[in-house]
Amino acid sequence: MDFRKHITENLIKKKDRIIEFGPLDRPIVNKKDFKNAYYADVRSTKGVKDLYSSNEYLKSTGVKIDVETIVDIDYVIDRPYEQMFSEEDKFDVAILSHVIEHMPDIIAFFKDIPNILTKNGKLILIYPDSRYSFDHFRVGTRFIDALLTYTSEEINTRAVFDFSYNVIKGNIPADYWSGGDTAEIKLPTNSFDDSIKKLDMNSLDNAPDDMHFWPFADYQFVKFLYDLDRANMNDFQIDECYQTQFNTQEFMVVLSRKKRGGAINHSKYQRLVRELSPENKQYRTRTIQQANALLEDANKKLHEENLEIKNELSRVYASKRWKMTAGLAYLVGKVRR
Repeated sequence: MDFRKHITENLIKKKDRIIEFGPLDRPIVNKKDFKNAYYADVRSTKGVKDLYSSNEYLKSTGVKIDVETIVDIDYVIDRPYEQMFSEEDKFDVAILSHVIEHMPDIIAFFKDIPNILTKNGKLILIYPDSRYSFDHFRVGTRFIDALLTYTSEEINTRAVFDFSYNVIKGNIPADYWSGGDTAEIKLPTNSFDDSIKKLDMNSLDNAPDDMHFWPFADYQFVKFLYDLDRANMNDFQIDECYQTQFNTQEFMVVLSRKKRGGAINHSKYQRLVRELSPENKQYRTRTIQQANALLEDANKKLHEENLEIKNELSRVYASKRWKMTAGLAYLVGKVRR
């Protein structure tokens, strides 16, 4: 499934008031098609372009950003959303694709984002699966680390060190899906001394310019939402959850505002975590089905290309020009040999 296409064709409406955070050079919503769409970032357009012209994150991960096509930012986030948008109309949809893992305080995000959404508002998240990206060798996120960051307003130094020490320069999902058998996946070789220096960053105001603070696999992220719910820190319910697709590195979760007093849906969380778990037989079956579907598509394209080549050759052979020059071409070839 193409998540981006699914969002624009099935999950949002043309009339919706939409805010997309951190669109960089690949926004999901196009302002030509969605007139009430806005872009937000913690930096101005110039600030974003300056950051992604060259930084440590890009160098250490191999991620590439086309600075020339970075979109203009409408809202520069410099304070909590509730304050930032207090004079603005509420949004019907908030979209974040590969964004919240970069936020130093993920719980603060989930506590604040409902303040800018309508009562029926949706939160659409596309998240990188740590198993199939440069986070491959990193330790998964623990709820306690996110909680301590939120309550103490101190940076998650464990994650800062873990990212600096264990991130690898490779971001091709197919390499990881192959089981790590390719030569492209190598153990981290990052400097211990440089990584230790990052532990001096102890406040949210002193966070690195860019990194992944919160690595998750798809089932781990659902469990994290469940932990938030149990702690009464989650104002959302899961409407849809799409597992990480074969040979990709991302999963998608669609959330909607809970009705007031909405209870925790334990059975839904349990079902999703069970279905997404890699040990689950159904999960493995779906993954195999996705792989087979990709192979079928590839074979179909090859078949179509072969037919096109055959048709073109038939047209050439049937042409008068070919009939006139074929014999001459044969003689020239024989002489050259």
